[in-house]
Amino acid sequence: MKKLRKARVERKQCIRCGKSLSHETLVRGVKQCEKCLDYQHRRKLGQIHSKVNTTYFYNRQYKKDDIKRKKLGEYMVKHRITIKDLAHHSHLSQRTIQRILYTESNYSKKTKESINNYLGKELL
Repeated sequence: MKKLRKARVERKQCIRCGKSLSHETLVRGVKQCEKCLDYQHRRKLGQIHSKVNTTYFYNRQYKKDDIKRKKLGEYMVKHRITIKDLAHHSHLSQRTIQRILYTESNYSKKTKESINNYLGKELL
């Protein structure tokens, strides 16, 4: 990306989208077009959020062959429950949920109860 931005500066293009820049923009020393500057400003203010949602339980391998954890994973996929949602509603961190699903970590009774209470089933 650094090389791409450098090449775009040399060709007098916007470093983000690649559109050619006007002469007055170049005189001011700005290396982005107005649209990209506006987007960047709104993103900093929190008006635009990331479109990527990588918290779904997809395409990860189990490190432990534990039937209960497989059931939890399959239940989450079937009902479109994200790790983020499960963590929020069970008052746990996302990292804790990931550890339960993907690693051989131990978890407490309190953690087990909070997950099962949210899901309404005994899956752990």
